[in-house]
Amino acid sequence: MNETPEQETHQPEPDQPEPAEAETEAQAPGEPGPLPYPRLAIGGVFMGLANLVPGVSGGTMVLALGLYEHFIGAVSDLTRLRFSARPIIVLAMLFGIGVVTIFSLSSAVQWLMETFLPGMLTLFIGMTLGGVPLLYKEIRPFSPGSVVGAAAGVAVMALIAFVLRPEAVNVTWPLLFFGGVLGSAAMILPGISGSYMLLIFGLYVPIIAGVSDFKDALKTMDFIQLVDVGIKLILPVGLGVVAGIVTLSNVLKWLLTRWHGPTVGFLLGLLVGSVLGLYPFKAPSVDKLVSHAIPIMAPDPTGQARATIAGGRLTVWLYGVDPLDDAPALARKLDELDQAHARLTVSYQHKTATPAPTLDDVKAASGSRAVLLAYDVDVPKEVRRAAADKVPLIIVPNTEYSEAKAWMGLGLIVVGFSITFLLGRLNKESPRQSG
Repeated sequence: MNETPEQETHQPEPDQPEPAEAETEAQAPGEPGPLPYPRLAIGGVFMGLANLVPGVSGGTMVLALGLYEHFIGAVSDLTRLRFSARPIIVLAMLFGIGVVTIFSLSSAVQWLMETFLPGMLTLFIGMTLGGVPLLYKEIRPFSPGSVVGAAAGVAVMALIAFVLRPEAVNVTWPLLFFGGVLGSAAMILPGISGSYMLLIFGLYVPIIAGVSDFKDALKTMDFIQLVDVGIKLILPVGLGVVAGIVTLSNVLKWLLTRWHGPTVGFLLGLLVGSVLGLYPFKAPSVDKLVSHAIPIMAPDPTGQARATIAGGRLTVWLYGVDPLDDAPALARKLDELDQAHARLTVSYQHKTATPAPTLDDVKAASGSRAVLLAYDVDVPKEVRRAAADKVPLIIVPNTEYSEAKAWMGLGLIVVGFSITFLLGRLNKESPRQSG
């Protein structure tokens, strides 16, 4: 009779789970595992590249590579003054390598964006979608909450891409604070372009102009101008950025811990929906030509100064365009621009003798009311540098649809998808070796 309890005591030993499995099961949802150093390094490169491409968010690449919870956790810890090696390593690798990438590859990416924009956009579409299987695996099987979250994420991106349009606003201190919050949200949330969000709310131009004035004041050591711009613009935007990062990072970390499925579903929706704004075959944008016309400052009923086009004259020198039948989308946009601003006189000179602007053209156009518009041509670096101080130079990539571009774009989507998908699996098979 006494042997039976002893036998029962020893029976459960063979059925005990292996240590690795037990620890894996014990990990709470939303809690990041050991640091995947190779993916963090690659994530920094991709984050830098994404920030060089308009409409692509660095957070999108972090999410696609399966690093988002590491990233949010690190930002949340540091904003709560919880200093340790882990968050410092994560942010140092992501942002440090990202900054190095921006400085080292900016010229190459700029050249590719100007000469092969549809290809670059389709490549990033593929790289973005390459992260979908990784996120899907995290929330499989889908719960009603994760489905609703995913649908909400797609809806947000569709709203940004197709519904919201830039609006003119009266710039105030609270609105600039809100702009800083928007900018921080773009840093934290994947798929959201900070510059586009600021453009929608009419804050992009004032903030960019204010930053430019601040830099000019620094060069000339104009302390009165520095204080004026600092208090009126830099301070509210900076406070908004800090407040947004602190609040949003901690809220997201809390949501990932408490409601992991719906939150990851929402992030998945943002990821999928972010490709809506990357459609590669768009009519070229030449609206910024208006900014080079003669503006006259006039007060509006609120007493705020606003720029109006009054009697503006503008001559556009076109390069890379056959005036007969080349670039129909560009010609249509130029006609629309001329008709949209009745008080702006626009004339065009087709420079068919040379494929791209030259130093002589820059010299000839200097001091005149002229803009050099290069369509789908590679402009030499020395011409760009000379034009930077003497005459406006606008480089417009050819984004018109063609069957050859479509097939090449499809191939680049597959390439981009494969890159992110394979990198997202890096160290996934042996997470213990990455810590």
